[in-house]
Amino acid sequence: MKKSFKTAISLLLAAVMVFGISVTAFAESTDGITVNGRGIVSVEPDTATIYANIETRGATASQAQDENNKVSSAVISSMKKAGIAEDRILTEYSYVSPYYDYDNQGKRSEQPVYFRAYTTLSFATSDVENAGAFIDTALKAGATGSDISFSLENSAVYYAQALKNAIKTAGDSAAVIAESCGRSLGPVKSVVETSSNNYTTETSGMSKSVNAEMADYDASEGSTVINYDKIDITARVTVTYSFN
Repeated sequence: MKKSFKTAISLLLAAVMVFGISVTAFAESTDGITVNGRGIVSVEPDTATIYANIETRGATASQAQDENNKVSSAVISSMKKAGIAEDRILTEYSYVSPYYDYDNQGKRSEQPVYFRAYTTLSFATSDVENAGAFIDTALKAGATGSDISFSLENSAVYYAQALKNAIKTAGDSAAVIAESCGRSLGPVKSVVETSSNNYTTETSGMSKSVNAEMADYDASEGSTVINYDKIDITARVTVTYSFN
């Protein structure tokens, strides 16, 4: 029994010694360091996209659609007069659907109560400061609701700066780690870009609701005030440095 116990202790000590040697060998063979870097550039948006929702109803699908087309045309015409270029106007989607009634037992009516036509138009503009006025224009022309988002026309130039910032951040981290380990940092061995050229589109906050179904909106009084944040463009890299 004692012999078995001593044998177990001997094997354990041997394992600890082998493990310690392997760790030391790994530390001595390490000739570099790999770090991650992140760079962020915050930019004021240069494009505002106003979304105008148009909902109409009719006894038939064609009646609902005809009325929707009429209101949509009025909204588009008003937005053009307000300064939106024709090539920056898009129909995001449009559909017509029947609405049925249900009794207390959940049984659906045989015939639709009415038909609902729904269209969303988008209007892009570089006149970001007057985004609220464009919303007012759409609502005055007959839109039943509106929303807005902000973006950048071309984020590539800002992403390039974010990449530079990410590389610098990685270098600063590597220098601190190398110094803490008593080593001097050598040249870069490899760089991997772990992000892509993209950005975050910020949805605005508004001083009042512009959804006619959610709140009373008096289009005659204007003026919708828009609050928006800067857009953060983020780049990430993984950099491997050698040790001198």
